[in-house]
Order: sequence, then structure tokens, then C-alpha cells
Amino acid sequence: MIEENNEEDLKNKFEQIRNSMIDKIEELFDVNIQDKNQRLNWNSLGIDILNLDKYRKRFQSETSIRYSVEDSSINDQINDNESFEGFAILITGQALIYALSDNLKMKFLEIGTMCKSVICCRVTPIQKAQVVELVMKNEKQTTLAIGDGANDVSMIQSLFFIFFFIFLFWFFRSSYWSWNMWSRRSTSCFSK
Repeated sequence: MIEENNEEDLKNKFEQIRNSMIDKIEELFDVNIQDKNQRLNWNSLGIDILNLDKYRKRFQSETSIRYSVEDSSINDQINDNESFEGFAILITGQALIYALSDNLKMKFLEIGTMCKSVICCRVTPIQKAQVVELVMKNEKQTTLAIGDGANDVSMIQSLFFIFFFIFLFWFFRSSYWSWNMWSRRSTSCFSK
């Protein structure tokens, strides 16, 4: 969980997570990352993220291997029969303020794109929109953003293409219900 409260601490946490990811990738896959400062990307490593187990290197012994990294989310027992599901991060709204700053947003994007799941909790509507925009502008990838109410309008507006279809669905759906309601109401008014 990423919940640092200042930019310097967050920068150090990103470096720690990135180094943990590099170590884990080198341990589990037959990959040697020469330039540790180069941007991490599954495609540049020659690994298909949808079939991670296919690219796993096979260990010689049947014993489990302990991976010693400070980050408890990566620190697990690994053996040949276990599957590797991928990385995931959880970041709070307070930490996201600094992660979306000009100094750290590309590092956040790099770490986020190496993960199968990025969960942003307790964030503002503007932060939701900024995360969606960051991914859409730099990665040209499909982005799934889930919201539960009116506070998600700015996020949805940043997804203008999808918002158009949601609007059409809402408009025609509400038009149908409105027409249905008024037709029943008018019938009951005339019958009385």
C-alpha cells in the first residue's frame, strides 16, 4: 500500500517498488535487465502479460525459494508449481496528490503499467480524471475506471468517447421509462 505524505517519501517508495519488481522479474523469468534505469515494460522484456506462467523459468530443485525484499506484497514463497499472477498496487488519495505531480507522474505510470491492477482509494473526482487522462495520453491503452455516483462526472468527462455512449444509453433508457410512466399516468387520469 502506498500512503506516503510527501513527494520525497513517495519517490523513495516508487524506487523501492521498482527495484523489487526488477528483482522479482529477474528471479521468476529468464530475463536479465542490464539497464536498471530503462523504463520497465513487459513487451520490451519479451513477456506476454496475459501468459505470465508460460514465460516462467523452471527451478532446478523442488524446494521453495524465499524472496527477500522489504515490500511484503512481493515477499512470498515461490516454487515451481506456483503461478505468478502479476503485480498490483494500492495507492491512497493523499499519496496520489504527489504521484500525479510533474516530477513523479511518469514513474507512477511506469509502475502502474507493470501491474495487472492499480487501485486508487479515497481519491477526489479530479484525481480520478487525472489518472484516466495520464494512461490514455501516454499509453494509448483501454482504461477501466469504476465509479458509483455523481462525484465521478469529471472522470467520465475525461472519457468523452465512452461518456457519449453512456449518455445515449441513459437518454434512450430514461426516455422509455418516462414515456411508459406518462402513458400509464395519463390513462389513469382520464379514467377517473
